[in-house]
Amino acid sequence: MGAAVFDQADQPAWSLSLTGIESRFRSERRAEMGRLLLHHAHELTKKLRQSGSMSVR
Repeated sequence: MGAAVFDQADQPAWSLSLTGIESRFRSERRAEMGRLLLHHAHELTKKLRQSGSMSVR
């Protein structure tokens, strides 16, 4: 499961991902983890933009 982190040009530059044992990724848990993953990818995008650290690759 993955979520993009975007640069200042709104292009995907990095990603956050979750991996694990398939039996621990039940459907209701996948939905919750997906929401959290997207939330944190969005927060990371905002923080990187604020700090000006977007030129690092």
